[in-house]
This record gives sequence, structure tokens and C-alpha cells, in this order.
Amino acid sequence: MNRRYIVGLWLLVGWLAGCTTVPKISVTSLEQENILKDICLRFHVDWQWDSLAQVITLSFHDHRAALLVGSDVVLIDKEKIVLSAPIQSVNSVMMVPADFRSKVIDRLVYQPKLAIASVPTLLKIVVIDAGHGGKDPGAIGKTGVQEKQINLDIARRVKSILAQHQVKVIMTRDKDEFISLQDRTEIASRSKADLFVSIHANASSARSLFGLEVYCSKELDYTDRHEEQRLLNRREMKDRLAIWPNDPYADDIIFDLLDANKWGTCDPFADQVAESMSDYLKTKNLGGKRARFFVLRNTLIPAILVEVGFLTNPKEERLLKTSHYRQKIAYGLVKSILMYGKQQYE
Repeated sequence: MNRRYIVGLWLLVGWLAGCTTVPKISVTSLEQENILKDICLRFHVDWQWDSLAQVITLSFHDHRAALLVGSDVVLIDKEKIVLSAPIQSVNSVMMVPADFRSKVIDRLVYQPKLAIASVPTLLKIVVIDAGHGGKDPGAIGKTGVQEKQINLDIARRVKSILAQHQVKVIMTRDKDEFISLQDRTEIASRSKADLFVSIHANASSARSLFGLEVYCSKELDYTDRHEEQRLLNRREMKDRLAIWPNDPYADDIIFDLLDANKWGTCDPFADQVAESMSDYLKTKNLGGKRARFFVLRNTLIPAILVEVGFLTNPKEERLLKTSHYRQKIAYGLVKSILMYGKQQYE
């Protein structure tokens, strides 16, 4: 590596960090640390260490990261990332803090490669629904991980990525709180959103069952169409639209058209999401399915419910507990959402 480049990089990282001399981490704190070499091997990241300049470079495909030993700053493709503690050399072993994987490896390895991001899309607003929350934990894995935590973390990641592609996201919940099913559908009805996506983790009495499945609503019968919550949501939506005829018959016609659009788009969309995401995640495709879930039948806009994996399956539970896998789920879901927007435009 060019010596002038190394010196320049060292000075740049030092300037961003504010100083290049920091207290050393004590050996007793190493239980909170990770070995950089092991992490790189696990995620197939190439790494080089210039012992003279004390600069470590990581590379994964076209992405690069620069680390300075003794600093808490990392540069990823010129983006400045600040870690919770400095990178240290302990007995010639490079140690990184506990947040290194989520802040550096996730960005490096799971950078969004969404070529469709630059194409026209009709999507302006998407409602992201993190299932369960508060007093309702949802499914609970054998190790104690709760579905509500998994759902919320993935939802936040989806929101962050969609924001990068100029799509506004409305969250039904953005913290660990209980939101009723009725309130979730009302949020969708008054939001003027184009799409509703509910995120869940699955459970089954058969621990061997694994994979991803996506639900859309069954077509409504007379009882469903006159369900109290659905009629309330119709009034919510009507009150927020600028132009609406003052004719009760026209109301029915317009909502029939909305229903027809929903059934015509959601079924193939659910199939597409299931196929695309399962292929991306290298997991079993359990397919697109129809169900009478409350949040699906009582939303008036196109809506799907994604079951990202089974907490009752030991392997998938371990995966879902990792930051990098939840990030990968978020990228896969965003790619499908953006493709949906592209298809609506064409």
C-alpha cells in the first residue's frame, strides 16, 4: 500500500476522532469485546493490517472500511462511523467493541444493492406495522427472545432504508408499546398511504418447520364488508380525501374499486415477496397465502403480512437474534416494496 496514502489516511482518521491517543482497554473488559480476525472470517471480509501506520483496511466486494488502532472512528466508503469504544491490540490480537458488527459489518456486507432505486415509482407513503408490542410479546423462542423485539428492530431498519429512497414511512409503533389491531388499521386508513406491510416472526409446534411466508387477505364476504372496524376505516379514509362525491351509492362504488385493486395487486405481490425474499435469505419459500387476519381484511389499501422466520426453529431463532440477519431481512423486504412501486408505475 502507498506509504503517502497510509499517512494521509492515518491523519484523516485521527482528525475525525479528535485525537489518536486514547486509554487502553483493560484485560478485564475483554469479555465485552470481539476478535476482529474471527469476525472477518465469519463474514468473508478481507482484512489487512499495516503495523507501521496502525491502519486496518477491510474490504468486501466494492466496499472498503478503514480502521485506526486506538481510535473509535471507522471510515466506510468515506462515511464516518463512531464506535462505543476504541479498537485495540491486545497481545497482538485486534479487538473491537461489541457494536462493531452492527455498525461496521452490517454496513460493509449488507450494503443495499437496490438497482431499482432510481426507477420511477408511485410509492410515496408506506405504513410499516411492527407486530405485537408492550404487554403482547408475540411468539417467544426457546432462548427467551420475544417476537415483538424482532419485529420492531426489522421495522426500524426498513424505515431507515426506505427513507434513503425518498419513501415516507409511517410506523404503527416505533417503541415497545401495545397498539390494538383496530388502531393499526385506523393508522393505515388516515395516513393516505399506498401500502401496508405488517412484520411478524412465526411459531409452530413442529420445531423442524422453517422458512418465510407472506399473507394477503382473502376476498371479503358480506359479514367482512360490514365489519364495524372496516366501516369506521371507510369513514376515516373518506374524511381525509380532498374530493369525494356526496352520494352514498358512489361511496360503495369507490370502495368496491378500492377492494378490486387490493385483491388484484396483493395476491401476486405476496407471491413475489415470498419468492424474492426467500431466495435472498437462502431460506425455504413457504409461499404467498390468503388469510382473514384482522389487519389485512380491515385495511382498505393493498396490505401484506410477512412472517420472516420461525422462532420455534432453533436455527432460525439463532439467525433472527443476529443484527446482520435482521438487516438482511430489511433489505430484502425493501427491495420487494420498491419493485411493487415500480410495477404500479408501469
